[in-house]
Amino acid sequence: MNIRDIKSKINVLFNVNKLTNTMSMISFSKMNKFSKKCLILSNLYLETKKIILEIYDFKKNNLFCCILITTNKGYCGNMNIESIRYLLKFIKDNNNNNLDIIVIGKKAIDFFNKKNIYIKKKIIFNEKDEIFFPSEILNFLKLYKNVFFISSKLINNSPKTIKTDLFIKKKKIFFEKKINKENLIDNYINYTLNYLYNENYFCELKLRTITMKSASDNSLKIIKSMNILKNKIRQYKVTQEMLEIINGVL
Repeated sequence: MNIRDIKSKINVLFNVNKLTNTMSMISFSKMNKFSKKCLILSNLYLETKKIILEIYDFKKNNLFCCILITTNKGYCGNMNIESIRYLLKFIKDNNNNNLDIIVIGKKAIDFFNKKNIYIKKKIIFNEKDEIFFPSEILNFLKLYKNVFFISSKLINNSPKTIKTDLFIKKKKIFFEKKINKENLIDNYINYTLNYLYNENYFCELKLRTITMKSASDNSLKIIKSMNILKNKIRQYKVTQEMLEIINGVL
């Protein structure tokens, strides 16, 4: 390896360092915004859930739906792999024809496009927009006995795959008043989706920040070692030329 090749590689590594450092900073800047949003959505979801658990009547059929939430982009560790593995294990453990699958995010769609697994619906959301199911999906979700969400969440600053049941059986103590159940259930489904999707996206940003920061630090270490190697080769060539001059004089 000559000095020109080493310089070329160092320039490439400098570009990689700039790119990964920029991606880390962008993800970090978005995290503050989404942390506040997740807190608000969490409170909204929990308060709505309290009401739903009091008024919801479980369907008598035996149909279930599982909704997998993944990211649209990569460079966020293995959170998507873990979520997909969790879903595959869930399908295996509940091996029946009464479970429909809905996947959200490009990473899950790309994975299941290669597999021979029936997917009821494939959805891609834009994180900049509001995250809500259209009325078409809401209507058939209400036909299931229960709906499960599989997503990622930061727990003790570590990403974990979680399963969230949309409806839970509970002894009712609520004094029922006349309310529009359909609208309330629609809102609850969307609040749950919105909350879990944004929690998943926040987890994505956190992992991308860590991954890109690690890549940036590693590139600097490689650049340092390459500079040392470059200096050693230069020193060797200078020493060799001096010896040739001395031998020529003698």
